[in-house]
Amino acid sequence: MSELNYAAIGQKLQQLRKAKNITQDYIATALNVTVAYISNVENNKVKLNLRVITYYAKLLGVSVDYLLFTDKDGSTETSSLDTEIMKLLSNYSDEEKEKLIKVLKVVKDL
Repeated sequence: MSELNYAAIGQKLQQLRKAKNITQDYIATALNVTVAYISNVENNKVKLNLRVITYYAKLLGVSVDYLLFTDKDGSTETSSLDTEIMKLLSNYSDEEKEKLIKVLKVVKDL
């Protein structure tokens, strides 16, 4: 198993958080930690723990796996297209997202 790339994970957490218009203060309050700690996690100054990563995953609507390992080689790099898609999706309700999934499945099968 490859080493976790904490810098890339922090960057991804920050990108996804911003895409959903969630503040570091909101996350810090929910986790009962300081804003400085959340900033340090996102900027790779401290290593995140299980409680933090699971909270981020739940809050952002993604799996812990997605946050830690997005590519087959274990890289956590997020492409600009993935980031753009996440930004767009953050504006849709869950019902609208379900409809989009159905449409995408049909389009893929064409």
